[in-house]
Amino acid sequence: MNELMKVRRDKLKAFMDMGVAPFGHRYEVSHHAADVIEQFSGLEGEAESEEEVTVAGRLMAIRGHGKASFSVLMDRSSRIQIYFKLDVLGEDKYKQFKLLDIGDIIGVRGHVFRTRRGELTIRVDDFDLLSKSLRPLPEKFHGLTDTEIRYRQRYVDLIMNPEVMNTFVARTNIIKSIRNYLDTRDFLEVETPVLGTIAGGAAARPFITHHNTLDIDMYLRIATELNLKRLVVGGMERVYEIGRVFRNEGMDVRHNPEFTSIEIYQAYADYNDLMDITEGIVRDAAMAVCGGLKVDYQGTTIDYSSFKRISMNDAVKEATGKDFMSCKTVEEARAMADEIGVPYEQRFGIGGILNAAFEEKVEETLIQPTFITGHPTEISPLAKRNPDDPRITDRFECFVYGRELANGFTELNDPIDQEGRFLDQLKAREDGDDEAHMMDRDFITALEYGLPPTGGLGIGVDRLVMFLTDSASIRDVLLFPTMKPLAGEGKKIIDNSAEEKIDFSKVKVEPLFEDCVDFETFSKSDFRAVKVKACEAVKKSKKLLKFTLDDGTGNDRIILSGIHAYYEPEELVGRTLIAIVNLPPRAMMGIESCGMVLSAVCEYEGEEKLNLLMVSDNIPAGAKLY
Repeated sequence: MNELMKVRRDKLKAFMDMGVAPFGHRYEVSHHAADVIEQFSGLEGEAESEEEVTVAGRLMAIRGHGKASFSVLMDRSSRIQIYFKLDVLGEDKYKQFKLLDIGDIIGVRGHVFRTRRGELTIRVDDFDLLSKSLRPLPEKFHGLTDTEIRYRQRYVDLIMNPEVMNTFVARTNIIKSIRNYLDTRDFLEVETPVLGTIAGGAAARPFITHHNTLDIDMYLRIATELNLKRLVVGGMERVYEIGRVFRNEGMDVRHNPEFTSIEIYQAYADYNDLMDITEGIVRDAAMAVCGGLKVDYQGTTIDYSSFKRISMNDAVKEATGKDFMSCKTVEEARAMADEIGVPYEQRFGIGGILNAAFEEKVEETLIQPTFITGHPTEISPLAKRNPDDPRITDRFECFVYGRELANGFTELNDPIDQEGRFLDQLKAREDGDDEAHMMDRDFITALEYGLPPTGGLGIGVDRLVMFLTDSASIRDVLLFPTMKPLAGEGKKIIDNSAEEKIDFSKVKVEPLFEDCVDFETFSKSDFRAVKVKACEAVKKSKKLLKFTLDDGTGNDRIILSGIHAYYEPEELVGRTLIAIVNLPPRAMMGIESCGMVLSAVCEYEGEEKLNLLMVSDNIPAGAKLY
């Protein structure tokens, strides 16, 4: 405990010795600070309000000494100056005032007047200590600027940075605007389960938990789509849900493992109707919190009065000159992609390669609001095929500032087609795509009862809030974003009874090399201890992790490794690994990898096992292995 905190605890004891409860009870508030400022703005000269006001809030400044002092009181609405005077309070109460600290929460009762400098002020006739602050606030002139602390201690961030409060008030108003838009159009707001036995409705890795009573694994939902469409089958023709969804993926300025989405479904509509709804929702929200349709975001003016609509293939053709939908074979599509430097996986068909070209060459250029339509069937397992071209679906994605804001389509309501696409997704899972959809037999059953022609839409609420509040990071619009645990926090819970027991008699390892390598060649390999400063999943890759490493040189070293199937990036940050650091740079997914982290690989009961080599954190970065 530092000296400042000791002083505050001494004052706490002094209050108790005076018979004053340092942590008070209910307090009747007649006005907020903003109410006082508005109601008494007409006071002039030495006039004083006849009406008595009671205001409660946190002390943010204390100025003056002796027999009178000015202070600043802050509540949720604003700040107001308050005036303590010995002659008014009396000696005993003024002694209590002298024990107050910046950060204390008090209630004051008094009359409003205007000072000689013209500032509206409450003359305190009496006050009550409501909560003694035992920790000092950050230094007032600089506030709380460290983003790491701001996100971890949002309560302090809200106290010190008024613009943060404004962001979250705007967030609430945006959600109110969305609800109002839909409610006035006869949509029903519903709630669906967060836990389920199947993770469906989106291509994403789920979080897995365990239900003890049923003794089954369950998934936190990655989308609300399938349950909402079940409700449309049941006759709820217009439904929506605003709620948290969970995806077990990397974290960056655009992504948080849990986030808020809204999904909307309208029977007897198609994707064109849902594009209109998307425009209406975004425009109403912009008007509600920004007062207009031209909104600045990160130095760029975004005009929400107009949304462009263009097919994915046409957008790629405009950017690269390549018409992927003219390809008859996947070999032609691969050749086109190779010509323009678009990376792709061997499992991709023509549609998958077209999507890769879009993501590589087009997506980040879509600054003004744009709907991309005509998504390949290959990447749209829940969307209805286009009646004129079955290779594509009646689907759209809305992009703003190079980022996806919304995704919608005419829903697939053919149970036979849907079952076939689920089977295709299962094959993709077997081929290593752990984001592919699981088979949901009950959903097929629901479709067999009949889903009317339906349009569906999902909007990332957090991203919309980012765009309308000029917030660079998703963490700026989440009150409590997910953070890497501090030392001693968030340790893994190990159940020894359930710990995997390895039968080493079943382990197969690759045979040792029979040929010898001469000592001089071996000694040229530079094995070093490296510290993981950061680790993230490589965009557009299911396998690669990107390590930012401290190798002891003072410069960051980037190494890519295809071990995402075995490790999540967050769990590797801060670990000490072994790497070869003198290999020539190798380009992977457009990123130069400078070295190789070492893993131990074996086969166990027909399955490959991999363990990344991790060593004691006491070994310094750059230590050489001999």
